[in-house]
Amino acid sequence: MTGTVGEVPIFLGAVYGGLVIGLTFTAFRVLHALFGGGRISDALLDALFYLLSGVIAALTLFRINGGSLRLYALLGIAAGIFAVDPLLCGIVEKLQNLHGKITKKRL
Repeated sequence: MTGTVGEVPIFLGAVYGGLVIGLTFTAFRVLHALFGGGRISDALLDALFYLLSGVIAALTLFRINGGSLRLYALLGIAAGIFAVDPLLCGIVEKLQNLHGKITKKRL
């Protein structure tokens, strides 16, 4: 059992894992913009994202504390995921708008 001092590195490791999941979400958001539009492609991309996110979360928990589920570790993962969105949301939206303008000019 870890003391309070040992919980800080576990929390920070969970935040780092959440950041990776958030970056993965952003990457899949771009893939949706490029290849999405159909129900099948959207379903496949979503399933792949969920699978990859689950693997990243499980590996993060195993790496930082031997796979033990702790509420503060899960909150750390959630904090990392939600920290990425405000940081990269504007950049991704600009890229999606640029892609939309380029595609409309081709048509």
